[in-house]
Amino acid sequence: MICIETSAILAALKTGEEGESMKLHLQEILDQAGHVSELLLSEIYNLDEPRKEWAAQLFNELPFPILRVNPEVLELANRYVYNKVFDSNLRDLGAHAALATIRECEGLLSLDNRMLNNTENIARINKVAGYNTPRIFSAHPQKTWLADEELDNIRSLSWRVTNRKKAEETARSIQEMANNFLKEKSINLRKVGKIEIF
Repeated sequence: MICIETSAILAALKTGEEGESMKLHLQEILDQAGHVSELLLSEIYNLDEPRKEWAAQLFNELPFPILRVNPEVLELANRYVYNKVFDSNLRDLGAHAALATIRECEGLLSLDNRMLNNTENIARINKVAGYNTPRIFSAHPQKTWLADEELDNIRSLSWRVTNRKKAEETARSIQEMANNFLKEKSINLRKVGKIEIF
């Protein structure tokens, strides 16, 4: 099972050769048991149009199953922040690594260098916490991903709004935003894993 981080979806929304190449790569990942997550969908939900609509069209073309977020994911992401693996305003970027770890994924696809350059630190924290670390890899190792300002702002706002909340509350709000995106755009994707009762 491979988990996908939001940067890979945003790259597929670009026009031209880069976007088409990423779409083909995502099709390959889907065929290899690729999954998106409630976290990814909640981030897409907070994007401005037209990218939100473009993402909806992409998910209709590539019906990835959805991995659920639970409090354990947020607790591990907070450990990354506490141990300075990720800055606090990038806690949700770290949460993608935490989700792939908690859900015991084989790999995590990300184009974000802040993720790719932190694999050793993620593995160190995971080992202390008793988890195996998924292989964190890029679709285009030679290309540099320029941080997406809108996505960074969404993640920064998420940290400001939730950093004093319990992990259960944060997980619930992520799930609600993901569900709102699916309903708003009439997308039918299969959810994987049991419903978490908080």
